[in-house]
Order: sequence, then structure tokens, then C-alpha cells
Amino acid sequence: MLTVAATQLKLMWRERRLAWLALAIVSLVGASLATSAARLSSEAQERQAVAQEEGRLWDSQGVIDPHEAAHVGRAVPAPVRPLAAFDPGLTEYVGTSVFIEGHAQNPARHKPAERGAAISRFGGFSAAWTLQAIVPLLVILAGFSTMSGEAARARLRQELGAGANAMVLVGGRLLALVIAAGLLAMILISATLPAIAAPEAGKVDTITLIGLAAGYMLYLLIFCAITIAISGLCASARTALVLLLGFWAVSTVLVPRIAPAIAESLEPTPSAAAFRAAVKDEATQGVDVHNASDEGVIAFKAELMARFNVTRIEDLPINFRGAAYEYGEQLSTDLYNRHFEQLYDLYQKQEYIKRTFSVMSPTISIQAWSRALTLTDFGAHLNFLRGVEDYRYRLVQTLNREIKNQKPVGEDRNHHADIASITRSVTYTEQQAPTGQLLNTQLPNLVILVLWAAIALILVAVSALRLGQRV
Repeated sequence: MLTVAATQLKLMWRERRLAWLALAIVSLVGASLATSAARLSSEAQERQAVAQEEGRLWDSQGVIDPHEAAHVGRAVPAPVRPLAAFDPGLTEYVGTSVFIEGHAQNPARHKPAERGAAISRFGGFSAAWTLQAIVPLLVILAGFSTMSGEAARARLRQELGAGANAMVLVGGRLLALVIAAGLLAMILISATLPAIAAPEAGKVDTITLIGLAAGYMLYLLIFCAITIAISGLCASARTALVLLLGFWAVSTVLVPRIAPAIAESLEPTPSAAAFRAAVKDEATQGVDVHNASDEGVIAFKAELMARFNVTRIEDLPINFRGAAYEYGEQLSTDLYNRHFEQLYDLYQKQEYIKRTFSVMSPTISIQAWSRALTLTDFGAHLNFLRGVEDYRYRLVQTLNREIKNQKPVGEDRNHHADIASITRSVTYTEQQAPTGQLLNTQLPNLVILVLWAAIALILVAVSALRLGQRV
């Protein structure tokens, strides 16, 4: 089998047009990776500077009413994903920072795609897209005539006449195609390493890179096996090429484009304006802690006095104003969390619908696998949003508790404190799912790729069994 593979690799190497085409693609991907890495490095430095400036502005508020500080708010920039140079995923369509403040949860803002014209010279062209669409096309062009057509059939007759086993001949040709595609994949993935090694880049563990490489190798194996199988089952090379190009167009171009549209039509998400209106409508019907005559505030006041067994607000051992703000923040946070989680559930349902289309396209599964491991999918963005919300809630409630724990003195009913001092212990830490957890959540997509590979290899075996009869 190795001898057959070596012979087949020599034949592919002699086809200079494919070699030059592969070289041109590698060069374009290299240029894309270089520009993407430079842009990501610049963005990482910019966001780091923004975070430092936001921290300085927050601490410079000095001694003021903590509730005023809660309304001043601050911005939290999103982390830059180093592997976005390889697979940008959704990074161009989700916001790069979140503004946090009291009584509200804000969506991410400053989406790169909203900047208008091309973000980079190679916008939309990436190493991941090349492996998902262009390399499979090269595999088809390199292998469609491997066992179909008069010249290939004549060579197979000679090899079978010399006593060669049909399964060995087919397996050797498949191995040669897999080696060529795998080599190209390793070059494209390895070209991402300089972006990962940049000083501003975050940490990328070895398991992530291994998982990424394994997923793409499995994906390319599918196209290699299907190419060899169709080539063996078709007597005409032209017929084999038409069938393979049709499969490539449907699986890598058509289905990945229509699947999200169908998912959106089946599980439609509200517009930004409709979402804000729904939240606002429910909020206006809730408790307004800034209004002393609000029924909810009156009820909370009565419950608080009963809890502390007092008959006057002045006799409470705590500051009622701060307690009311703390209570109101809890209510508004629950409201926003409920609405946002409903929205996120819709996104998840859309993902499930998209995944069903993977029965027609392994590209859908490899896209999800690649984006998850490179942290450029919505799951990674959702982890960022939830981490920011956790930080926002802790920060605002720290300010509210500062007021609650200070009884009013004299005629000044408002408490003042040094904002930097009372919030120094409240910090934001990026929440990133462990690689093991990411792999576990992507297990269905891996299973789908394995099933595709198994079916493709069965087709190869069928092709080998029929080889003797057809030749």
C-alpha cells in the first residue's frame, strides 16, 4: 500500500498545475494570517489600553455618592482571541466591549463589521475557510481521475494483472491523497503559530491545537475518501468530476449558507428594538426604587421594618436607601437575565437546527468544531457576556451595600465614599471554558464527522470490491 501511495504522490507532483495552485493558496493564506495577526496584536494593545484608562477614570471619581458612581459606569473590553487569525468565526459580528452600569444590562457594542468597508485586505479569507472549502476542491481536482478514465483504468489493469490486490491499490491511492491534503492542512495550521506566539496573545494549550488539527484531518479524510470512491465507481473521469463538484458545491457552499437562514425562519429572534421594548415594558411595570411612593417600595419598606421589628424607617439599623437600591438591582438583574437567557435559548435552538443539516454537509460540523476550539463562536462570546454581567452585578451591589451599611448622619441623607477604595476588591476576571469542556460540548459534531468518514470509507471499500469487475 505504501508503494502504491508513493507512486501516486509522484504522479500528483508531476501535475504542476495543482502544485502551483496549492502554492498560490498557501501564499494567500500566509498573507491573510500575517495581516490578521498584526491586526489582532494591535487590537489587543488597544483594548488593554482601554481597560487601563477605564480603570483610571473609575478610580478618579474620588469621594462621591456610590449610587452616582453606579450610573457613571465603565466599559469592559472583550479579550482578543489569538486563534482568530486562523478562524475569525463570529468575531467580526459580535461586540468588542460592554458598557456596565446600574439597573441595566447592555449588549456588546462596537462590532467590527459595523465599521463599513473591509476590515482588512483579506477580510473573509482565512486559513479555516481555505481548509473548509478550497482544500477539498483541490482534493477533488487531484483525485477525480485517480481510478476513472481510460489512462487510469489501463494502469489499474496492469497492476491487477501483476497480481496486486484491489483493496491495496485503492487504499494506496486514498493514502496518497490523505497525505497530500494532510500536509497542506498542517502547513496552514502551523502558519498560525506566529500569531499565537505574539506577546499580546492569550494562552493556547496544546490540546486545543491537537483537537483543531484532528478535526480538520478527519474532515479532509471525508473528501479524500469520497473522491476516491466516486472515481472508482465511475468509468468516466468527466462523470466523476461532475458528481464530485456537485457534492463540493452543495456541502461547502450551498448548505452552510441556507442552514442559518432556515434556522432563523423556524426560530426567529427579535430585533434589537423589539428586545429593548419588551424589557422596558416589563421594567416599567416593576418596582421603581427611585420613587418613594411606588407600591413595590412601600411593600419592601414594610417587610424590612417587620424584619427588624421597628415602626419607623429612622429606627432601622441600616440605610433604607441603600437597601432599596440593593433590592431594586436584584429585581432588575433577574428581569434582564430572564430576557437575555430566553434570547440565548433561541440562539441555541438555531444551532440545533443548523446541526441537522450536517447530514448533507460535513462542513457545518467542522465549522462549529473549529470556531469552538478557536473561541470565536457565540459560546465563547456568551462566556464573556456572562462574566461581564457577574462583574457588573458584584460591582453595583458593592456600591449599594456601602450605602446600606452607613446610616444617614444629620441633614445630609446621601452617603459619600471614596469609590476607588470601596471597589478595589471587585475585579473582572475573564471566564473561559476549559478545553475539556469545549471538546465535550462539541462531541455531537465530532460524532457526525466520524460517521461521515465511516460512510466515505465504506464507499471506498465498495469501490475496491467492484474494481475487478469494472476494470
